[in-house]
Amino acid sequence: MTVVVAFVSRKGGVGKSTLARALAATAARRGLVTALADLDTHQQTVTRWNRLRQKRRVFPPLTVATYSNVDAAIASEPDVDLLILDGPGNAPGPTMEIASVAHIVVQPSGACFDDLQPAADLFYQLQSLGIPKTRLLIALSRMLNEGEEDAARAYAEVAGFTALPGAVIERSKYREAHNQGLAFVETPDEELAAPASALLNALLTRIVRKHRTLHPPQRKQAIALPAP
Repeated sequence: MTVVVAFVSRKGGVGKSTLARALAATAARRGLVTALADLDTHQQTVTRWNRLRQKRRVFPPLTVATYSNVDAAIASEPDVDLLILDGPGNAPGPTMEIASVAHIVVQPSGACFDDLQPAADLFYQLQSLGIPKTRLLIALSRMLNEGEEDAARAYAEVAGFTALPGAVIERSKYREAHNQGLAFVETPDEELAAPASALLNALLTRIVRKHRTLHPPQRKQAIALPAP
């Protein structure tokens, strides 16, 4: 069974597509059969980015496609280990549908109140619809310094939600990487990619654990079969 990870938010510009691309590239490099579903049929951010990636023949190649809804994405990728959903921003209906089927729901957020308050409100709403808090994770994104990260992490804790360790630091070279069909963690400068490694590794750990839960090892035969 496929592990489904969704990136959602109430607003654009908080890093959904940035993190979805980074997770896809990282998971593929770790050997997970991965597909990235672009559910924003208007902007198609990750779909356009993947065309650049294909044109430049970036390794590893990724499976990326645009879908009109989450059901179509799941039906089209039944055999992958990991299906990543890049949801549209400010789309209440689709966001609820996406979150209802995802094993892990990640909401990126910047450090300012304008990002953090809508993030908390969305997770409160998802909880009220019956989605367990254990599925809901905040990813700190576009941080300028450690002070911002600490303050944002404290806000998430007071709101009652888990913020993944690590954070995505705001760097112009990340945008340059995207312009070349790279995920930001694939930038040649490892020092730039390092701050987000803790975040992605923590998320991958949760994904692998979920995959093992969905695919438990078969028990040994308790009783020997009779000889033919």
